[in-house]
Amino acid sequence: MAQAKSADTSPQDEMDHLSQQIATLREDISAISKTLAGLGGATRDAAVDGARRKVSDLAHASEQQLHAAQHRAEELGQQAADAVRNQPAAAVGLAVGLGFLLGFMTGRK
Repeated sequence: MAQAKSADTSPQDEMDHLSQQIATLREDISAISKTLAGLGGATRDAAVDGARRKVSDLAHASEQQLHAAQHRAEELGQQAADAVRNQPAAAVGLAVGLGFLLGFMTGRK
């Protein structure tokens, strides 16, 4: 803090006192820098952990969706196989009709 200048202090005493204040400021700034670095590291670690958790959750959710889609595809395949077994003539007619339609649509003129 600012001190009143007295008549009995020499310029050398003032320089020494100023040097002590500068040294104290350097120590304080160093301590603040270390604190900020620690805070930054902790914040970074928390962000990384949060991101890892989110990635893990998304991976788990995507696996569940994949299994559900595979299960649904198997069900549809089984239904198609059952339909072909139950009505083979209709299945062959449908296949011929779809083949004709696709050939007509993709054919060059």
